[in-house]
Amino acid sequence: MHNADIGRHARQVREYYDHNTERFLRWGKDEGTFNLHGALWPPEVNSLDAAMQYSNELVAREIEQCPCPVNRVLDLGCGVGASLFYLGRRLPRVRSFTGVSLSPLQINRARHLVPETRKDRFHFEVGSFLQLSTERFKADFSYSIEAFTHCPDPGVFFGVQADVLPPGGRLAIIDDCLSDVFPGGVIPARQSRRIDDYRRNWLLPGLRDLAALKSLAEEKGFHLIKDQNLTPYLRLGRPRDKAISLLVRFLGPLMERGFYLRSLLGGDAKQKCYLEGLIHYRLLVFENRATDAGQ
Repeated sequence: MHNADIGRHARQVREYYDHNTERFLRWGKDEGTFNLHGALWPPEVNSLDAAMQYSNELVAREIEQCPCPVNRVLDLGCGVGASLFYLGRRLPRVRSFTGVSLSPLQINRARHLVPETRKDRFHFEVGSFLQLSTERFKADFSYSIEAFTHCPDPGVFFGVQADVLPPGGRLAIIDDCLSDVFPGGVIPARQSRRIDDYRRNWLLPGLRDLAALKSLAEEKGFHLIKDQNLTPYLRLGRPRDKAISLLVRFLGPLMERGFYLRSLLGGDAKQKCYLEGLIHYRLLVFENRATDAGQ
């Protein structure tokens, strides 16, 4: 994308979340956790609260396993701060948590949720994770949960993180990846339309397959050290999902006229992409090997 296109896309994502965040929190089943990402149900999880927090727990474990000391954590696409607040409780030794979001509404919400006694530990800033001040946003560990695929230029994303993170610093991404189910990457027309419906309505130009992400990351000095497919932990085809699918069947493209209806249309396409094996929900962990590249 050109700079003008990147700027236009950032405005669209900001408007999408400024219009939808309150609806997501009001009508989504988050068990009061304020998480805007999906629930995960591995065998050991038996409550909605734990399912909503499981992505955050995966990030916490990666921070604990990081071979370098982690004192500063950066959330790229932080929503209203739920993940960072979970990590703050879970990892009391980490000194600083910073969240970035394009949405002023989300950042204002997050700032109001910070306890008075913790304002020196939690920081939230309006901004793009493609344009971070290197000194201001220095971190030892950064992560993105269901925000990376909004990125219009993943190569720039990894380049920024190479500057923000020290050698040995790690980056975790929990998000969707295109699968490699079709030989040669040739996707039949019907499945291609399904993916496009998801990508267009949820504003996801960064949706890529794993091989492409690895290549882009390696160009910036990052090495993939973990790839975990989380798709089996999703619960698909719930009654709510079936109701939305029925709505989509009747209204179809008309739903693209409203911000929230558009999110439902994209969500229905997402469900169908999972069921047809077109996308996978993955945990990817990269390590900054900048010194190996002479940087």
